Amino acid sequence: MAWPVTVCIDTNVLLGFFNGEPDKIESCTAFFRLLFTQRIKSVISTITLLELTSILTAADKYAEAEQIIASIASLPNFSIAEFRSEWVLRTATLKKANRLAIADAIIVSTAIETQCSCLVTFDIDFSRVGEIFVVTPQNFVKLHSP
Repeated sequence: MAWPVTVCIDTNVLLGFFNGEPDKIESCTAFFRLLFTQRIKSVISTITLLELTSILTAADKYAEAEQIIASIASLPNFSIAEFRSEWVLRTATLKKANRLAIADAIIVSTAIETQCSCLVTFDIDFSRVGEIFVVTPQNFVKLHSP
C-alpha cells in the first residue's frame, strides 16, 4: 500500500486497546504506536464512538467513556466522521450484500466514503466486502513498519 495511508478504525480495535483485552492489547498497542509515530491519518465513525460508549456505560464506566471520547476527539491526525445522508443507499446495499449488522455496514460505508486506504478490524465479517482493504492491527503493523 502506497503512502499516504488513511485508516478507518473499527470499534473492536478501540475496545481491545481501552479494555486491555489479553488477546488484542499487544497488537492494538503496536498499531496505535505506529499510527502516532508515522502520523498516519485515522478516521473513526460516529457509530464506533456510540458502540464504544454504549459498552463502557453498560459497565458503569461513565467517566472512562467521557475521557476516551474527549481524548479521541483531541488526537492529532484523527477525525470523527459523521454519517451523512448521501451514504444511506451504499450502507443499505453493503448490509444486504454482505449480511452485515447495520452498525458494521455504517462503519464500512464510512471507510469507503471517506476514502480510507483500509479498514482496521478484528472482525472477519468485513473481509466479505470487496470495496475496501480489510486488515487486522497486527497485519497493518507488519505491512507498514519501517
